[in-house]
Amino acid sequence: MRQNNYTTEIRKYKHLNYVERTQIERWYNKEKRSKAEIAILLRKSERTIRREINRGKVKNLTTELEEIWVYSADVAEQKYRYEMTGKGPQMKLDNDREFVKYIETEIIKEKHSPETIVSNVERQGLKFKVKVCAKTIRNAIRQGNIIEGVKQGKIIYKKEFKEKNKEKRVCSSIPADKSIEFRPVEANTREEYGHWEGDLVVGKEGKGAALLTLTERMKRREIIIKIPGKSAEYVVRAIDKLERKYGKSFYNEFKTITFDNGSEFKKYEKLEKSCRRKGKRFNVYYAHPYCSGERGSNENNNRLIRRFIPKGTVITTISDEFIQKIEDWINNLPRAMFGYKSSLEV
Repeated sequence: MRQNNYTTEIRKYKHLNYVERTQIERWYNKEKRSKAEIAILLRKSERTIRREINRGKVKNLTTELEEIWVYSADVAEQKYRYEMTGKGPQMKLDNDREFVKYIETEIIKEKHSPETIVSNVERQGLKFKVKVCAKTIRNAIRQGNIIEGVKQGKIIYKKEFKEKNKEKRVCSSIPADKSIEFRPVEANTREEYGHWEGDLVVGKEGKGAALLTLTERMKRREIIIKIPGKSAEYVVRAIDKLERKYGKSFYNEFKTITFDNGSEFKKYEKLEKSCRRKGKRFNVYYAHPYCSGERGSNENNNRLIRRFIPKGTVITTISDEFIQKIEDWINNLPRAMFGYKSSLEV
């Protein structure tokens, strides 16, 4: 008795085997079933059945010596075996769909890189059928047919090394003593906590609300503050609010902040002036024009923010709760530079 409707779960990502090819041969040649019917019976896509029948088509003679095209399971199997010889060695991930599903979730939902995924598996003691390195995961993503739903642009970006411009350009509107060249040595060497880098993440067409982002150089800790617009006044207000929030501890937490040359950061006197006591609250320094690499930690964290808020997004409609979620995610992200500990764990 033939069972036309299978009750078992659909087998995804599985190639047709010889038994299924013999079934196709009987249904297609003798019972004259359509490709759509065969696809339903085998729980495969119609496109898969169409390709399979084309692979195994051969000319046959009827009893009246008339030539007709039929499907041969033996011919299709032979061609399949031959084509598999050119495929190369099988990837480890082919043997563990549960691990593949875990990788998909980690990259798409948790926004983790392959290196972070491998680290999490080891640290959390997760058990899968296979054990792979980050390079294997990247190769599977590049191949494109093992980890579905994940494209290369979804994971951490490739590093592009550009030739550095040795000639430093100085902005005439900024005093010489505010140049990054006068920043304390302990800030440059990342040996002391409390030296930050700052920037703005802007929304669609640079209009509406923006995000003031601050990144601590030593531990890469991140602070994200939503401000109403891209102006110096809003930046100063945000720093004032931060000073009131931290209280006395603010002056140990924030010793210097390095900004770019944007007009929203030019009022260094107001940025440095404390709103709680007399004198300065920290020192402001400015990177050289067109040298974003001098604030590399902040730029890298901004790219992490763009995983959640792509360019062209209207930031005005984004809730404070969602922004806090992004900040927490960055501060809890395992980092290779810290032995896959997070900024909060260091």
